[in-house]
Amino acid sequence: MPGIFYPNVGALQKAAVLKAALDGGKIRLFQSSFTPLVNSPLADFVAAEADYDGYVAGGVTVAAWLAPLLDPAGGASIEMPIVQFAYVAGVPLVGNTIGGWFYTTAGGMLICGEFPQPIPLQANGQGLPLAIKLVEATGQ
Repeated sequence: MPGIFYPNVGALQKAAVLKAALDGGKIRLFQSSFTPLVNSPLADFVAAEADYDGYVAGGVTVAAWLAPLLDPAGGASIEMPIVQFAYVAGVPLVGNTIGGWFYTTAGGMLICGEFPQPIPLQANGQGLPLAIKLVEATGQ
């Protein structure tokens, strides 16, 4: 059976559909003590959500992802505008080591990613600028 092939116009359309689903969702961080699995429910991510000083509980709303573009690596991509997470000392002092991110839409879709190395957010001046890029391939 021949494979399915999406020409550039199809990849752009798929990326536009994904963008519409992601607009208005929330980006959140999880602590490095949690290792997500392919069947991990949202509740597991929420239980491991960051709580360091300066973190916005429940995540940061991303009003709109950037428009779909043909990606230099092939296919079409959408990218989340940069969200900057920063440690800001409070009382008592609470720091975390961050293992990754998770994104939830109003419709309940969950996507996530792990960082290659845990990221400390435990002292003033430490931060994490984050922009997620998703690619819709032109192939199967």
